[in-house]
Amino acid sequence: METLTTAQAAFVLGEPLESFKKVVERSPVKPHLVTRGGRRIRQFGTAELVFLHAYDELKQAFTPKTQSELYNALRTTLQGRHEKVVVFGNHRYDISSHVRDVEKKVKELDRLNAHIDSSGKEAFIRGTKIEAHRIAALLDAGVSVSQVQQDYPSLAESQIIAAKIYAEAHPKAGRPYPKQTAKAAMREADLSALDDLD
Repeated sequence: METLTTAQAAFVLGEPLESFKKVVERSPVKPHLVTRGGRRIRQFGTAELVFLHAYDELKQAFTPKTQSELYNALRTTLQGRHEKVVVFGNHRYDISSHVRDVEKKVKELDRLNAHIDSSGKEAFIRGTKIEAHRIAALLDAGVSVSQVQQDYPSLAESQIIAAKIYAEAHPKAGRPYPKQTAKAAMREADLSALDDLD
C-alpha cells in the first residue's frame, strides 16, 4: 500500500480530520515527513494506519510504553508481509481484523480517487468540467451533499465525497472558491426591486 496523506488517513479510519490530528499527536505514531509542492506533509503507511485503527483498544490494554513497543514491532512486521499476530516483548497482539478493516477502507478510497482527474493543472471530477476544489469549498461552507446535487444534478454522492477527500489531501493555493453556487446565490437574492423598473 502506498502512503496516505493526513486527510486520506482520516478517511480510512473514519475520523473527522481535526479529531484524527489530535489522536495522532497523542499516540506514539510517527508519520513520515515528505516535501510536496514546497510544503512538508505527513504520510501514513500501513503500520501507522493499523496501529491507529486499533488505538482505542490498545489504550485500554497496554501502557504507553508497551503501545510504543507494539508500534515499533508493527513497523517491522508489516513491511511487505501480512502477519496476523505481532509478537513484541512478552506480548502477542492479533492485528488481523485491523489489517482487514484498513485494507477495505483503502480500497474504498481508491474507488473514490478514481472519480478525480488530476492530470491537468486543475483537478476535475472525472467526466465533467466541475473542479474538485469548487465542490469541496461548498461542503466546507456547510452546504449538504443534497444541496450540492440540487445545483449540480449530474454529480453522484460518491463524486462529491471524492472531491472533498481530494481537496483535503491536495490543498489548493491561491484564491479560494466561492462558498455557494451561483444558482444558490440567485435563489437567495432579493430581486423584488427589479419589479419597480416596469
